[in-house]
Amino acid sequence: MTRELWFHGCSWRLSRSLCRALLVLALGPLGLEARAASEPPEDSAPSRSPFVRACDALEAGNLDGAASDIFTLRQLLPESPEPRLLQSLLVFRRTRPELGWRDAFLQAWNDIGRPDFRDSPLLEEDPEPADTGPSPEQVWRRELSAEQRFVLALSMSPEKERARALFQQFPESAPPELLVAAVDYLERDKLPAPLRARSRIALRARLAALSAQHPESMLLRALLLLEGTDAKAPFTPRELQELEALSQLPDWRQTGFLSLYRYALGHLEATGVSLPKNHAYTLAVMSLVSPVPVLLQRRTEASRDALTPAERQRLAEALWRIGSRISEESSIVERFVGLSLMKKAATELGDEARLLQASEVLDEGRAAYAALESAATTRWPLPSLRQAMIDSSMSDEVAHMHAFRAPKAGAR
Repeated sequence: MTRELWFHGCSWRLSRSLCRALLVLALGPLGLEARAASEPPEDSAPSRSPFVRACDALEAGNLDGAASDIFTLRQLLPESPEPRLLQSLLVFRRTRPELGWRDAFLQAWNDIGRPDFRDSPLLEEDPEPADTGPSPEQVWRRELSAEQRFVLALSMSPEKERARALFQQFPESAPPELLVAAVDYLERDKLPAPLRARSRIALRARLAALSAQHPESMLLRALLLLEGTDAKAPFTPRELQELEALSQLPDWRQTGFLSLYRYALGHLEATGVSLPKNHAYTLAVMSLVSPVPVLLQRRTEASRDALTPAERQRLAEALWRIGSRISEESSIVERFVGLSLMKKAATELGDEARLLQASEVLDEGRAAYAALESAATTRWPLPSLRQAMIDSSMSDEVAHMHAFRAPKAGAR
């Protein structure tokens, strides 16, 4: 997802310590006991709270032990939703283990009323992963294959030697969407102007070649058309014609998110760099977040007085088709960006029906995203649950998000 979505919802984290204090104040001795259990004094040996013990027991398949700790936890915190969810999850682990962790959690969460766990005093933030190897800068000085150096350069800040590794040779086996990350590399505006200009020429040559190799990809042709153009420039007749042509293509991008991630991860792991999964995930996300939708919207606004009414109609219809295709991709950011582009197109067309259609789907997606965030699925100290959620999200993030929508009346 985008940087904006990465930061979305982070403000509530600032108040977690205050929430802990309020819980203790509200529950009195019980709250103090619960907090003492989860946060042992510095001068005592570490002890695990009933909550952590219950989660550990569930993870290990020790269901009787989990039941005992959940009972204790419910006595300590009778009004808290976390023990109730663990109790429901325990029932599903006993009676319907075939559900798997993700589906069992979802049903348990729905069954207890879909509580918001974002401010939960029991759920800790994921700890910052510890460095387990050399930094990218240290690895860069080693002997690497051209493909490893290419992927590593995309994971680092712009610099002259790295730019040459990026733009002089694009690996034949690299997913074409990695050029989106290369565009971002150029847009950071930290390279000397002459080098940036040469790199842009090389980038556009590679875009042209890849567009010919992947004639069904809207993204590659749109990047070739729009990358490096002035956001305030009206569309020319030639650009409008090309935009109409590419808007008819069947695919937005060629490579799935999971394939992007695995490609990056394989080459980063081979370098021995620290935290290769983190770097690979960031690179895969960067490969989805192209400048195309923003340029389309800004240049459409700049074109209002420069195009005829018929040309504006053609432009808006092309935007609608492009936005529709982007919104069908598997990532949340593409879903939202595509729908926003569809809203822009409908507004330009003055088409109230299509504007309502896009707005309703966008509102539904935002509600589903808020629900996903409120479940705090990756903060539960249940490794199997977290892995199941991560696997589901990386396979199809939009489908994973929609699974958290409120069930319809009468549905289970």
